[in-house]
Amino acid sequence: MDYKALCNTFPGIVFFPGSAEYAESKGSYFSAFESELSPTCVVRPRNAREVANIVNDIRSSALSGHTQLAIKGGGHTTWAGSANIDKGITLDLRNLTGVHVDSHTKIASLGAGERWRSVYEELGAQGLAVVGGRVSRVGVAGLITGGLLQTYHGCRDSL
Repeated sequence: MDYKALCNTFPGIVFFPGSAEYAESKGSYFSAFESELSPTCVVRPRNAREVANIVNDIRSSALSGHTQLAIKGGGHTTWAGSANIDKGITLDLRNLTGVHVDSHTKIASLGAGERWRSVYEELGAQGLAVVGGRVSRVGVAGLITGGLLQTYHGCRDSL
């Protein structure tokens, strides 16, 4: 994988060691295990279209095993290699935020980079609530998917 070519294909959203954005991304994890990993680059898409384009661009390299990919929502997942990766690409989704509530169904859609504080604030303003993280700065995606994955493994292991 030509990581430097990503800069030309996706200008302004690919960051390498030595940049402030790379350092900030590495230092923003819940778990020290994740912070200790050093990806070759951090890619921080601004919208869902960029996510799709990035995944499409690296697809063949990732499927062949030449490129490792980790996906970071808010950085909450507690085990190393889930939201950060050594010598690969960390796709940092912090810019994909938003809390949107359907006025008819009252079902909320949450951005992958969202944190619980803004979810609680938006839902509370509409007289709604959700069961989520106890710490408001925790990322939504990692708490939800990490909890589901751990629950799944626990169920599977007990069968």
